[in-house]
Parts: sequence; C-alpha cells; structure tokens
Amino acid sequence: MLVRGNKLEPGMLFGRHAEGLLLKQRPKGVRHLGLEAAGHPLAFVGLFVFTLLLYVRPNDLFPDFFGDLAILKFIAIGTLIVYIIGKVGAGELITIWPIEMRALALIVVIGIAITPVAASPKHSIDMLSDTFFKVVVIFVLMINLVDTRQRLLRILKLVVVCGSGIAIGSIWKFAEGKFTATIQGVGVRIEGAVGGIFGNPNDLAMALDMLLPISIILMLNSKPAGRILFLICTLVLTMGVIVSFSRGGFLGLAASGGVLLWKLGRHNKFTTALAALGACAILVMAMPAGYSDRLFTIVQTEKDTTGSAKERQDELKRVTFLAVRHPIIGIGLNNYPVYSNHAIRAHNSFLEVAAELGVLGLIAYLILIFAPLKRLKRIERETSLTGDAQSRELHLLSAGVSAAIIGYVVCAVFSSAQYQWYLYYPVAYAVALKRIHDAERALNPEKFVPEKPKQKIKLGRVWSRGVGAEA
Repeated sequence: MLVRGNKLEPGMLFGRHAEGLLLKQRPKGVRHLGLEAAGHPLAFVGLFVFTLLLYVRPNDLFPDFFGDLAILKFIAIGTLIVYIIGKVGAGELITIWPIEMRALALIVVIGIAITPVAASPKHSIDMLSDTFFKVVVIFVLMINLVDTRQRLLRILKLVVVCGSGIAIGSIWKFAEGKFTATIQGVGVRIEGAVGGIFGNPNDLAMALDMLLPISIILMLNSKPAGRILFLICTLVLTMGVIVSFSRGGFLGLAASGGVLLWKLGRHNKFTTALAALGACAILVMAMPAGYSDRLFTIVQTEKDTTGSAKERQDELKRVTFLAVRHPIIGIGLNNYPVYSNHAIRAHNSFLEVAAELGVLGLIAYLILIFAPLKRLKRIERETSLTGDAQSRELHLLSAGVSAAIIGYVVCAVFSSAQYQWYLYYPVAYAVALKRIHDAERALNPEKFVPEKPKQKIKLGRVWSRGVGAEA
C-alpha cells in the first residue's frame, strides 16, 4: 500500500498498514476511525438474514411448514453468539457505547428493576424475554456491525424493497376488499400482508412512513435503473399508507415527507414549493373513497362511527393519570393493559413509557429519539457545502434518516410502539452515519466545513444610526 505524505491512497482506508498510521494520526476525542470496519462478516450475514426474515415473516407466509417455530429468535441468538466469539477472539470490546446505547440500557435496567413490583410481572417478563430482547440484541449488532457505507446501503435497500413488497400485498388486499381488521365484528380496514409489526393497519402505516424518506434518498442517489426502482418503491409505500386508512399514518406521512422536502430544498425554495404542490396533487388523486372523511375525524371525533377516537381519548386520560400517580417507580414495563379502561394499549408511546417506567424511563426514551437527530443535523451542516459525491451521499442519507425518525415521533403520538422495531433501526442508521462521518472527517478535516449561519439583525435596529453608519 502506498502512503503519500500523510494521505492514504483511495480504497486503502482499512488496510493493515493504514491501521497503524491512522491510529498515530487519530485526533483527540475520536475513539475510533472505523478501523474495525467490514469486520465480523459472518455476524453481519446473520444480521442481514434476520432483517430479511423480519419483513418476509416465513411463519406467516408458510404456516404449515414453519408453524410456531421461533425462527427470528434463533437467528438473533445465533448471530449474537457468533458476534461475541468473533469479538472476544479479536480482543475487541463487545460493543461501543454511544449515548443511544446507554439510553437503551437504562430502559432495560429500569424495566427489569420494576418487574418484581409490577401488577403483572408476567407481562414484563414476556416482553423482556421475547420482543424487546430481540430488539436490544439486533440494536447492539446494528450499531457495531453496520460501520461502512456498503453495509449501511445494503441494509437500507433491503428494508425498502421488502417494505415495498408488504405495501404491494396490502394494496392488493384493499383492491380485493379484504377488510379483515374488525371493530365490533365488522370488517372496516385492511391488515398487512404479513403479521407482526405489519399486521395492525396503524402499525403497518408507521412502518411504511419510516421507509418512505429512505426510499426517496435511495432514488436520488442511484443510477438510472435504481432511480426507477426506488421511484416505484416510493409510490407503492405512499399508497400503502393511504389504503391503511390510518389517521396517525397520514400525519406521519405528512411529517416525514414535509421534513425531507424542507431539508432537501432549503436552498431552492421555488423548486421545493413546486414539489410540495405536486406531492399534494398526487395524494389527492390517489385518495380512495371515504379516506378524506376519516381524516376529518382527527378534529371532529364525534363523526367517527367506529368509536375508536372516543376510546383513545379515554385511554389518554387514563395513561396520563397513571403517569402522574407513578412518576418515580412506574407501573411496570408492558403493564399498562392491566390498568387500561378497555384492556388495550394507550396508543401513545410517550405517555405509556412515562406510566410504565417513570420519569427516568421517559427521559431515556427521549434521549434515544432526539440525540440522533442532533448528530444527524451536524452531519448535514458539515456536508452541505462539499461538492464530492461521497459527501453528498452522506448529506442525503442523514436527511433521510432524520425524516424517518420524525415520522416515528408523529406516529408514536398515536401508537404504542416503544418496545417494537420501528425506532431502533433508524437510530442504528444514525449511529452508523456518525461513525462513517467521524472517520472521514478525521482523515480530511478541511473537506467538512460547517455551513455558516445567517447573520441575524435585532428587531428595532434596522434603521438605527449605527447600522446606517456601518452601511
């Protein structure tokens, strides 16, 4: 490998000789430069397969063959074992500890600590040992293994294509009139093409909302053939949200799409305005019969003939009461249904976390959401003025992941998704982007120049003599 001056030849960042040089040149405050990147390939394959099966869900597609076999859990545990053996054999730390990892660890510790005093310890144990266990394991694997652009893009393309397949299946069910989501025994809405996190129409809409900005970014950053593919994915994902008839899903769609449009069009407001008008026109034309009437029940709850709006209002009052009554020690992880008016979730992730885990748990949950947004904003600023293709890709990916997290924030106001997969994948993407950005900035600090903020003039001083004199 050739080293000219203090610069490495392109493509040689992770060579063995480069590793020693980079460690010597590592700036203070930078713990790593991605030198372990592309390591543990077998563990990454396990992570990739797990993500694929999370979307494909073979148990739902082929129930006669797989039955109740816990495939995802076996793969998660197997991948974790392979990963730990690889880490120990290489003499590396088991995991990095960014603030997101510490926040998640705090949630787990609080959940375990409160379990013995919960009204139903079984509810907590079931969640901690099954769904949330897999979430934590995969999150740890994601933030440690997804450490290169190639790996990140592979995961992003996988989830967008698989999510689009689920959206197509949902659209097909809507076209056939298979309204299997029932209220009072009457079918009123479709369910997802597969179960799990895509079964409930509101959960389906949330999942598709969070994939939509990623699909748009992949479309903008691909070659012509890829652009056509991801344009189709974008349209399919949007239509999938619409046919779910989810009010929260519509608000999440508007939020994630609006944030992404604003981020990408800040320097060209005219084009942004045209794009916004075009998106609204397409949305109006794509609306099926009765969709607008359902959206109006967001503000006119008395017109909701299904009664779900009134039911949710009752649950919001109940969960708020419990959160206020149990600010220090919550009622227990996954225990809200025990206290619920209708034995259901609260349909608000933030209030439910506050009630179940107390104020400290809520703070950890908020850190998990907003810490990545702050870091992604910094990456966007530092890559906004660079002209090379790699920096542009980093800028676009940061904007897309930010929009996905914002979509989650809006949907989480109307759904109990705090222990499910939705949030943890985009947060892991944000950690990966930070690692990639830190490594590249450490090598070429002059390339990443923050965008200068516009100078602000205090009100009342525009026509002052001082300003006039300076002018």
